[in-house]
Amino acid sequence: MAILNLEHHTILVVEDDDMSFLYLSQIFKLTKSNLIRARNGNEAIQLSRINTEIELILMDIQLPDIDGNTVTREIRKFDHELPIIAQTAGKTQYEQDIALEAGCNEVLVKPIKMEDLMATLGKYFQ
Repeated sequence: MAILNLEHHTILVVEDDDMSFLYLSQIFKLTKSNLIRARNGNEAIQLSRINTEIELILMDIQLPDIDGNTVTREIRKFDHELPIIAQTAGKTQYEQDIALEAGCNEVLVKPIKMEDLMATLGKYFQ
């Protein structure tokens, strides 16, 4: 498995759980990407609206204030092109379909494997 070099790329990780974020940040550290964290849905909407350097969002679906599907719908109102990858503990196809219908480009099921994350990121960063 190849580790992507994302040295000049900015990724927003929307994740309220500290342990999950720590795990993801360790993977992203290997890619050398610039990582921004939002701990809730409102923060994610605000950051994605004001920070034009964000090139991809890794969106947790279960957030403390607004669920990730609603956050995705809100972001899609002002940005139709930004790749949004859902990260969910929901393993059913129904839950994954809801995320896609909300506007997510892809869905990764937790726990996210490093090779799955790299393969997904590779589709958006060539």
